[in-house]
Amino acid sequence: MEREVSFSSDGLTLSGLMGLPDKGNAPHPAIIVMHGFGGHKDGPQQRWSAPFYRAMGYATLRFDFRGCGESEGPRGRVVPNEEIADAIAAFRFLAGQDEIDASRVALSGTSYGATVAVAAASREPGVAAVIAQGGWGNGERMFRHLHATPESWEKFSQLLAEGRSQRQAGEEPMMVHRYDLIPVPERLRGNIDPRSIFDFSIETGIETFDFNTEDEVASMAGRPLLLVHSAGDDVIHPEGSYDLFAAAQQPADLQIVSGVDHFMFGEDDMRVAHMIEDWLGRYFPVD
Repeated sequence: MEREVSFSSDGLTLSGLMGLPDKGNAPHPAIIVMHGFGGHKDGPQQRWSAPFYRAMGYATLRFDFRGCGESEGPRGRVVPNEEIADAIAAFRFLAGQDEIDASRVALSGTSYGATVAVAAASREPGVAAVIAQGGWGNGERMFRHLHATPESWEKFSQLLAEGRSQRQAGEEPMMVHRYDLIPVPERLRGNIDPRSIFDFSIETGIETFDFNTEDEVASMAGRPLLLVHSAGDDVIHPEGSYDLFAAAQQPADLQIVSGVDHFMFGEDDMRVAHMIEDWLGRYFPVD
C-alpha cells in the first residue's frame, strides 16, 4: 500500500512513506500526514490517519521531520520554522508526483504538526486545505497552560532564561527532557512511541515560546481549515485551537470533541472518523 520515498529540505534528506488509494483514477487528491512533537511517521496517530484517508480515496504521504525518525538532521532540535520548511518541501515533492493532482494536496497534522500544518499552508498558497488536531496559536499562552502552577512556571522560565543566555554567549545549547518542556500526564504517556525523541535542545523551547501561528493563519483565507480539539485535552489546552479559529478567515470550522484525549487520532473513535469524513466530503471531496 505504501512505498518508501525521500525528498530534500534545506539540504537534508527526509524519509517518507507514500501510498495510493485502491479506488479512483490518477491523478489523485492527496493528504500529507504530519506527526507531533519529536515523533515520527510511524506513530499511532499517523498509522491511523494514513490508511483512513486512503480508504476514502486520497493518496497519502507521511514523513519524518528533520532530526526525527529516519530523516537527516540534528536530533532533538525541533523548531517551528524548520518544520514548516519541511512541510512545504513535502508538499512540493508530493505535488510533483505523476499520480497526484498538484492542485488538490492538503495537510493533516496532529499536536505540534497541527500548528506546523496551519503555518505551512499560510506560507504556501498551493496547499488546498488543512486538518489541524490539537494545535496552538500562541507559544507563550500554550506554555502557560502547560506550566500552570507557580512552581512549574518558575522552573520552565529559568530553563528558557538559561537557554537565552547560552545563545547570547554563543555556547552549545543544553538538552532538556521532553516533559520539562511539554508535560504529559502519566496515563497518556503510552501514546508516545519509544522511538520518539525524549531529549531536546533548549532552542526548541525558546523558538516554540516565541512562535505565534495565530499571526499567520489569516493568510489561509479562502482555503478550508478544520480545527479539531479534545474538550478535556490534558496536554495542549483547547484554547490553542480557539486562538487559531478566532484569527482565521472563512471557510474555517472548529470542532471540540468530548470523551477523547490529546491523541484522539490514534483512538479509532468513530465519531472523530465520521466528523472528518463529513468535513472532507463538503470541503475537499475526492471527486
